[in-house]
Amino acid sequence: MNIKEIAKLANVSIATVSRVINNDSKVKVTTKEKVEQIMKQFNYTPNSYATRLSKGVIDQTIGLIVPDVSNILFSEMIEVISSRAEKENITVLLCNTNGKYEKEKKFIELFIDYRVKGIIYIPGKYKVNYDYNFLNEIESRDIPTVFLDREIEGFNFDGVFLDNYTISYNITNEILKNDYKNIYFISGPLDISSGQDRFLGFKDAINECKICTENYEVKYGDFTFNSGYELGEEILKNHKSDELVIYIANNTMALGFLKILKKYSKKFNKIVIGVFGISEVLDMMLDDENYITCKVPNKEIAEKSFDILLDKINSLNKNNNQQRKKILYSSVIINKLNHKNSL
Repeated sequence: MNIKEIAKLANVSIATVSRVINNDSKVKVTTKEKVEQIMKQFNYTPNSYATRLSKGVIDQTIGLIVPDVSNILFSEMIEVISSRAEKENITVLLCNTNGKYEKEKKFIELFIDYRVKGIIYIPGKYKVNYDYNFLNEIESRDIPTVFLDREIEGFNFDGVFLDNYTISYNITNEILKNDYKNIYFISGPLDISSGQDRFLGFKDAINECKICTENYEVKYGDFTFNSGYELGEEILKNHKSDELVIYIANNTMALGFLKILKKYSKKFNKIVIGVFGISEVLDMMLDDENYITCKVPNKEIAEKSFDILLDKINSLNKNNNQQRKKILYSSVIINKLNHKNSL
């Protein structure tokens, strides 16, 4: 049941039903009672947001799209953005896509319908053969949008990112400086911009050190705990040497790997672990001196994305066009290896 059907049953205009919903005193009592009776009969509840729009009350609302709210990185970003928004008296519509294109499209359309003031957007996987015209709609409506952590090719939105390539290159180099020539890499998916950049950083460092293809192996995960666990088990079960050197492309997969490592750790005399990014949970699980990682400034990049969005919203209100901003954050490599390299 919708407002159009109610109007038809009551033999009145849609505008009249809207006036009844908004308690307009100009509506005749008999008409008001008739419409209300039909609404009651069919258990019709007006959409609260639509009601506010009809009254000219438009919320200061922004949309936030996240591919995986269970990921520690993204949950911390959500917390930062929500906190900043609360201080600015802005409502955040948080949408979790599970990395699915269909959900991203649906939520962007929802944001347009809800007339959000701006969007912070962490994309999932990028599919070359998918239609991203729904993002053109954002541009045509001048809705300020900021990519966070990841981007989609061909769209010129503002963005705040980690310098994934350089950080991954540096972590790999730090591992190789210790003369470890045999190395596994658990990569993220290559159809996500951050996953691709981390893979390229690893590959370029490997090539520059002239590591033969038989001395390294790449496994492709999906940035989830389960893929770290399953790929870890595959590696640990089949690895023959008592020395293990592995680099993992994000902290969530690293947590999965560490869980399965408990089962196989007695096989090894030496274990060296590289991780792209370290969370507090991961830090507690790792020994103090057996890993190479970096401290990902996830809270800082989330803060910056909100700053840029707010600036864009305010500039739009003043008809002040601004150039696109693309900001890269780097990170210092943390080397916690001792030279025994044993767990």
